[in-house]
Amino acid sequence: MNISLKEAREFKGLTQKEVAKKVGIAVRSYQSYELETRVPSIYTAQKIAIALGVGAKNVHKLFPLV
Repeated sequence: MNISLKEAREFKGLTQKEVAKKVGIAVRSYQSYELETRVPSIYTAQKIAIALGVGAKNVHKLFPLV
């Protein structure tokens, strides 16, 4: 079962800015991943998954294309 980035972020009670800061990327980059207009590198996808508490091993649940 896949979950959206937005759902995972909101479940953790984080803003887009907070996630971007934790991951070390621009807010615009994070927004584009959440809107699915861009796909992050596997490295960035893993960092986002960890920041959202999903874990690197479950990155495919957030990013099925990575």
